[in-house]
Amino acid sequence: MKIILVGAGSIGGTTATLMKENGYDVEVVEANVQRAEKISTEGITLTGALGTHTQKFKTYNSIDELTETYDVCIIATKYFALGAVAQAILPYVKKDGLFVCMQNGICTKILSDVVGVDNAVGCMIGFGATMLPNGDVNVTSGGEFKIGRVNGKTDAKIEELAKAYSCVLPTKVVTNIDAQLYSKLIINSCINSIAPLTGQSVGVMLSEDKAKDIFLEIAREATYVSKKMGLKVPPYATVLNYNLLLISEAKWFKSICKAVVSIVGKKFGDVRPSTLQSLDRGEKTEIDIFNGYIVEQGKIYGVETPVNEQIWKFIKKIENGEEVSSMDNLNKIKL
Repeated sequence: MKIILVGAGSIGGTTATLMKENGYDVEVVEANVQRAEKISTEGITLTGALGTHTQKFKTYNSIDELTETYDVCIIATKYFALGAVAQAILPYVKKDGLFVCMQNGICTKILSDVVGVDNAVGCMIGFGATMLPNGDVNVTSGGEFKIGRVNGKTDAKIEELAKAYSCVLPTKVVTNIDAQLYSKLIINSCINSIAPLTGQSVGVMLSEDKAKDIFLEIAREATYVSKKMGLKVPPYATVLNYNLLLISEAKWFKSICKAVVSIVGKKFGDVRPSTLQSLDRGEKTEIDIFNGYIVEQGKIYGVETPVNEQIWKFIKKIENGEEVSSMDNLNKIKL
């Protein structure tokens, strides 16, 4: 299996490194010239939750430099580059080859619109990683992958791909990839919105009672939207069963839910989520495919999402320099 990976950031770099270490033929397209040079001469070094590993790669600065065809293309860029990357690399992937989108949010339609539903694969990413200043990667938490064809079919090709992904983390092939992605989308919309709102790591922001209330309201609204969309969203990491949020508004029940959120805060205490990392680098966040997606789907299906909408708009202001991240912003969100 010959694999080309586009976008060797924290997630893509981790995936490529462990696949290659386990014998897979992996090459990389990395648009950042300095990072591409490092990857080819020094390699990517992983540290943290998955141990220490280093691998060098044959690296290209652009898709135009490719001369071969590949069995699998893994696209690990930001979501807004996905469609253009898929279109550009299409001639370099075999007709029956697989394209995998490794983005936050639900981006399977963007990919399948370009490569077709028979060739498109979604991937639910269940681990965390941070790019270090020197270009290496610190894996902040382990977890799992769930992958699945957009058309819902399983066959030898998707099972073979799962074996490659299993070199990184335990991997399960699923037939309902969008529902799996929505489960991750909910937790991302909670953590990756409160982080840039406050400017704090997960543990610090979730130490505040108001942050826990916001977390639960984001998840509750998102779950109502998923019901209207007809998605049977599974619990995330077997613990976060979002459907339970719809059972009761009683204070005692909210206290139980807040206790669960506190566990999340303790588990990921020092983690700075991807949206906060983006702000740290002076880049735009991916809030549009988190809370923004929930708001847009809510409008389509007639579900009100006031908390998600407030946070979405507030973080867009932070991106534009009209507001700044602060714990005080928690009190500006009306529940």
